[in-house]
Amino acid sequence: MGKSKTFDGVWLAMIGFFVGQCEVMNMNPFAVGYMTAIAALGGNIFFPLIGTSLGMLIKLPIFDTIKYGGIIVGVLLISNMKVFDFIRGKELLVSGLSSMLTLILNLSFYYTVGTVNITKLPIEAAFVFSSSFIFYYALKVMLEDYSRIVVENESLISVLLLGIAVLNGMPLYVFGEIVLLNTVTFFSVVFLFYKFGFNIGVIWTVVAAMIISFKSNQLLYLPACLIIALVSFSLLSLIRGGKVAYVFIFFSVFYVLGVYWYDFLLTEENIKAVISAMFLFLLMPHKIVAHVDGRIKGDELTSNSPEWGRLVIDRINNLASAFKRIEYTLAGSVNTGIGFNDVGEIIEKFTNQLDKQVPLRKTIEANIIEELNGRDIQVKNLVVLKNDDERYEVYITSKTRRGRIVATDVVKKIIEREMKVQLEIKDESRQIVGHNYEVLCFREKPEFVCKTAVRCLSRYDDQVCGDNFYVGEIVDGQYLVMIADGMGNGQRACADSNNVLEIMEELLAAGFDKEVSIKLVNSYLSNLNKGESFATLDMLLVDLHTGMGRMYKQGAATSYIKRGEWLEMIKSTSLPVGVIEGAVCERCIKKFYKNDIIVMVSDGVLESIIFENKDDYLRDILSDMEYDNPEDVVEYILEKVKSIGGSRFKDDATIIVCKLVKTL
Repeated sequence: MGKSKTFDGVWLAMIGFFVGQCEVMNMNPFAVGYMTAIAALGGNIFFPLIGTSLGMLIKLPIFDTIKYGGIIVGVLLISNMKVFDFIRGKELLVSGLSSMLTLILNLSFYYTVGTVNITKLPIEAAFVFSSSFIFYYALKVMLEDYSRIVVENESLISVLLLGIAVLNGMPLYVFGEIVLLNTVTFFSVVFLFYKFGFNIGVIWTVVAAMIISFKSNQLLYLPACLIIALVSFSLLSLIRGGKVAYVFIFFSVFYVLGVYWYDFLLTEENIKAVISAMFLFLLMPHKIVAHVDGRIKGDELTSNSPEWGRLVIDRINNLASAFKRIEYTLAGSVNTGIGFNDVGEIIEKFTNQLDKQVPLRKTIEANIIEELNGRDIQVKNLVVLKNDDERYEVYITSKTRRGRIVATDVVKKIIEREMKVQLEIKDESRQIVGHNYEVLCFREKPEFVCKTAVRCLSRYDDQVCGDNFYVGEIVDGQYLVMIADGMGNGQRACADSNNVLEIMEELLAAGFDKEVSIKLVNSYLSNLNKGESFATLDMLLVDLHTGMGRMYKQGAATSYIKRGEWLEMIKSTSLPVGVIEGAVCERCIKKFYKNDIIVMVSDGVLESIIFENKDDYLRDILSDMEYDNPEDVVEYILEKVKSIGGSRFKDDATIIVCKLVKTL
């Protein structure tokens, strides 16, 4: 290992101290999992046991400390008995033993003392088993060869989860004024970027910044930390400096960002934290902070390049803008409605997009490079990734020779021909290949496009419409359609509906899950308006690659899906957004096919129909309709409704018609 047992014991005790304070669902199974992992490794248990026990004593009630302490002692005693030699070093067996002891001891407490929640028993046992198994691999990697996290996803994930447990158990302050969590966050971000490079640095920055954001109730820590880390690392890569240069760059970017964009960075506690972190980093021996290189296997993503760094910085800037808007809009909200699981899903989604490289056959890569060279295009790097939806993304860093300028579309056609995959140029990509290295970005072309027509009409000619709508692609291949109908008419109704759409758009663009976004918007508006005003939400999200669609309705009017002679109505009975906190949003999943027509309307359209069965009337006229062009369908609906209800609508009205058209 190259480390003394005493040194190992000290840092294992420090990890145990914070893991001992990590709670989830008012339980702390991670302390048991951590000590089980130590036992499975067969290492010295003295220091880790002291550290973990102290952590539990500080954080947990005495009853829980005794309970978990008993489980840990039981695991350690059994795993060290000669009769149980066969389980030593076998992580699955030791993890199963620990989980079983947890369940047995909890059941004994339940039937004797009665202070244990019976519904949580299997959950706690499952947490103990999984954390024991994960922490075993994390500690094994850290003790034996930490460079494995660069080349093995399993190693990286296990160490990452252990790091999450440590940070989650770490208090913001110690001794009343030392800013511990912030200091550790800044130090770990600098250290991991410097030692392991871009991929691991970004992943850990997202994790650490997300935890500190929610523990300090300051959402903007995430974009701020990402921008500081990425800009600093990119500048360091450009000048190829050392530790001192990195510290100077990091602090300069930190200060500039605090002055001009994120003023919370320049609080006394954050300044103390970043100075302490930089000082600790400078004191680290060179052999500890030396960059890990020469061990990466295969055709790794050369994301340390300045060109790639600039691309990622642009993405993070967009994310930062979204978070700034969210922070500004939701200021003062009592309850965001975001839970620990929601945060975990956001972290997982973000990090999964960073490292999904697909090995490209050497013959294909060589053919692409050779063809581009023939057009005087010099290739520095060619990377093929798969996103969370298993769709290809291609990134190629290139420039032209001999003063030529070549359209990016030429590069796209060459890659398509060799890979036999239909691609399209991403919005963030350069449209031409110039004299300097730039990253050209392509994505797998969706199977469908969505043709859309919209009409939004005010009830009164002299008032603004109380309805608002959104139509457009929010992320690669995800097409979003929304209608929001504010209560009443005029400016107030317009403001309420517009508020719903703006927040939803910003949340979805920032990467929040659909259900999480709807919960957050409903929670915010219900707290803001105290139920005195509200807006309906009708949302459709279509994956243009697969045709799978998700419809979300909260107080919204009926929608219609027409496929040839067949027609389906999607109704809603839920309350509008902002009436009460925790209102249910109805949703359904539909598979859409070529030439399907989706009709979404606001209440004003149906209220203008004088017949009793308004939904059925609109269904009947759509069933008899022969048009399939969205513009013609909108005009047809308007004509039919006006023919029976008069030229003026009874309320503000919006009609959106979407048609799925095949592209491949």
